[in-house]
Amino acid sequence: MVRLVEPSVYAPAAHGDIFEQVIMELINPTPRAMDGYTRTSFQAGAPFDLLTFPEAFAPAEALLSVLGSLSQVQTLGCIHVGLRPDGDDENHLFSNAEITSLLKALLAIPAIVPQDLASFRSWFEKQPAHFHFNLGCLFTLDVDARPRICIHPKLVRSQYENSPLPEKTMAEANLLSLVTLLPADKRYLSVTIQPLICSDALNLPTDRATPPPLTAVNSAETPFDNPPDHIDVVSISTHTPQVEYGPQATQPRPREWHLEFRDTFCRAAQDGELPRHHFATFILSNFETLKGGSKGGLSGIFQPIDPREQQLHRAVGLNRYGRSKIDGGNNGWHQSAPGKPGDWQWRGYIAALTQPSKDEAVRVLGFNLSSMLRDSSMWRPIGAPNSCEVLLGRWQSPNHLAFADWGAGQT
Repeated sequence: MVRLVEPSVYAPAAHGDIFEQVIMELINPTPRAMDGYTRTSFQAGAPFDLLTFPEAFAPAEALLSVLGSLSQVQTLGCIHVGLRPDGDDENHLFSNAEITSLLKALLAIPAIVPQDLASFRSWFEKQPAHFHFNLGCLFTLDVDARPRICIHPKLVRSQYENSPLPEKTMAEANLLSLVTLLPADKRYLSVTIQPLICSDALNLPTDRATPPPLTAVNSAETPFDNPPDHIDVVSISTHTPQVEYGPQATQPRPREWHLEFRDTFCRAAQDGELPRHHFATFILSNFETLKGGSKGGLSGIFQPIDPREQQLHRAVGLNRYGRSKIDGGNNGWHQSAPGKPGDWQWRGYIAALTQPSKDEAVRVLGFNLSSMLRDSSMWRPIGAPNSCEVLLGRWQSPNHLAFADWGAGQT
């Protein structure tokens, strides 16, 4: 089960509460009535293998609080989240002192595996003291219930992280991160996750004249001694505006992932420069409304296969990549395809939350992947995600969220 989180607004003061309460709800779901006439209750299928939050989301204090509360938890999927020093709205970049403090607190957690942070610490100690970095974190519990933590810096600065003020200018890092999960049961294959932050996924030039992260992992000069043959999942924490299109009178106007992200998906699936990503599934988490009020949203999944489905969930839209068998032409992205489904040849798709939230503080999209793409037989290719669920979180009090499943009768 993969779950991704879409907060309704960028509001740093509330991020810590949302981060902690979403995780606790998924670990220990609130019993909910099946309907208004049934006294029995059930717990939704909360377990997850990967849970992705947006960029610049969890304050360091909230991360430490969650990690400290895992002593009573026996199993946990991977959680990927963009970090910020605190709940202050002014800045999401970490100073040298703030990173030093975070590392000290992480290493003080009982049962921590210090080697997990060794590469990051070694890299960080070589960085100039005046640099400011954007950080993300991927963590889980291993088979022995020990917390395993990967801190990764953002490598490609976005246009919003370049400022006349040094403390608001992000220094581009040059530390690549891959996390390989090795199953205790040897009948199963390993899974490799590449955690990225927003513009890290794009094919943009860098200050250090190094290739962007996707290209770097595939290059002959990759820093990994034994790089995996395949990257199975690329988890991307984002804070990015989306393209709105359609008549101005249309409310709400439809959105689609902007061109540079869609180009990344196509390059990963077919470009000879990215062979390790040809079978990668991209997981993206974004704010619905960004800092400054611009539109974001479309938290979802990309896979380079035919979805073979017309609808996954009432709140989820499909954006397909392909072409008409009748009209021919070049492959392109389509949100609506006139004619019969058999008239089109699809090569990939994005499935994402599309309907705007109402009074929810956060929405959590969940779905099952029957297998990794590289494990799928060409005789029986897998289709789009199944068992799609949407969990809604609304403020019941200023600091407490009440959760409910998207009901069948909800519009």
